[in-house]
Amino acid sequence: MSTAKLWTDEEVAASPRVKAIFDDIRTTRKSDFVNNFWRALANQP
Repeated sequence: MSTAKLWTDEEVAASPRVKAIFDDIRTTRKSDFVNNFWRALANQP
């Protein structure tokens, strides 16, 4: 079984592209929380 890397909040803050995506997820879902599903998908180009 393969594993997927989950982005931490520190890694997200250091990457402008990923930060923009996470900000969009937070806005769309109207939540400050980004769950592991989205953190794993953030690894896909």
